[in-house]
Amino acid sequence: MFRNRKQAILSGLVLIILAVGAYFMTNVELPRGSHYVSAINVLLFALPSYWAVKMWLGWRDGVLLIAVLGVYALLIETAAIITGFPYGHFGYSEHLGFKLFGLVPWTVAFAWPPLMLAAYAVAYHLVADRLLHILFVTLLLTIFDLVLDPGAVELGFWSYPDGGAYYGVPLSNFAGWLVSGFIGSVIFAAFAANKKPLLPAPVQLTASAVFIIFFWTALSVFAALIAPALIGVSVFVGLLIFNRKFYFAFDEMIVLVDDDNNPLATRLKSEVHDGDTKLHRAFSAFLFNSEGELLLQQRAFTKKTWPGVWSNSCCGHTMLHETTENAGIRRIAYELGLRNTKLTVALPDFRYRAEKDGIVENEICPVLIGFTDRIPKPNPDEVAGIKWVDWEAFLLSLKQPETEISPWAIEEVELLAQSANFKTAYKANTNK
Repeated sequence: MFRNRKQAILSGLVLIILAVGAYFMTNVELPRGSHYVSAINVLLFALPSYWAVKMWLGWRDGVLLIAVLGVYALLIETAAIITGFPYGHFGYSEHLGFKLFGLVPWTVAFAWPPLMLAAYAVAYHLVADRLLHILFVTLLLTIFDLVLDPGAVELGFWSYPDGGAYYGVPLSNFAGWLVSGFIGSVIFAAFAANKKPLLPAPVQLTASAVFIIFFWTALSVFAALIAPALIGVSVFVGLLIFNRKFYFAFDEMIVLVDDDNNPLATRLKSEVHDGDTKLHRAFSAFLFNSEGELLLQQRAFTKKTWPGVWSNSCCGHTMLHETTENAGIRRIAYELGLRNTKLTVALPDFRYRAEKDGIVENEICPVLIGFTDRIPKPNPDEVAGIKWVDWEAFLLSLKQPETEISPWAIEEVELLAQSANFKTAYKANTNK
């Protein structure tokens, strides 16, 4: 979660806000209309993990998974309200929003899935055996509830008519979590086995749970709920350690493909480029200004491939579930500080293989073009230098034997120069 200073500052501010909120909720009577605030908070808590699901599975499968988990949560809670199984008899107050059929708040569909996502991600990386994975998820979900349930009862979100030995919560509730968690983890495991995600389960799936556990732990501290507070601190620290150990950035995962550009697997960028680099997805971008000049980039000298070499405006890799255009927009913003650059695909089928110093590039690499008169602000970690060059003069220079432009850029430029669509776009957007 805290991979750089900006993320650390933002996350720290969120934790401070959550702690302040927990303090006031513990010490101030909940006002009228609190159900609106509670509903909004439930949705805000869920958003980080839902974003991670989208990055992991893509929009379609991501929405499907969240819907399956949400519906399951509503069904199991409704069954418990009506029959007392599996949690025992209890009832919800009005604080969590409108109750479907007068039984279960609609927010339950968004409150429970983030906990399941976190438990699954942790188990994915720590437990290899399928059955043990399911059991681990079940146990971790129950531990989460040891932190959440006492605070929720303290605030009056729900209650048990006969009370309970654990801060007003009966032990039957936790036995019920073992049952519902087991069923839910089986459903999740079956979903994953069917979809076969190409990305490992990202630690970002735990983001919502980190904030949720922190909030309820803080509330337990302010409400003097000793055991939930101690368990919560342990869980919170454990999740932070887990995040640090198993973190990977989505844009660092290279998509390996077959000759038809069908995705086969993903691997870390640092592990892909070697003397036998597998075919993978990438893109090249060419940016022009209104004077018809092309922006060239000198690659940073710290790069593993072609360090210090002059090349086209920007190159990068396309993430899983990402369009080529969006990959270009993302990378141009990161490398050149030019945000929301409009790009179009000029050469959709370009592919190349090149080698330098024992390192091979082997990419399906659509070529993008864009036009801008904004001033680039290069990222020194990626770019050693930039310059604008006249397009026609640049074409002529590539014919000289001493040219030091990257091999892929030379091939791409030659194809662009022959492209009728590129010529039309170039004339329409420049003074040439």
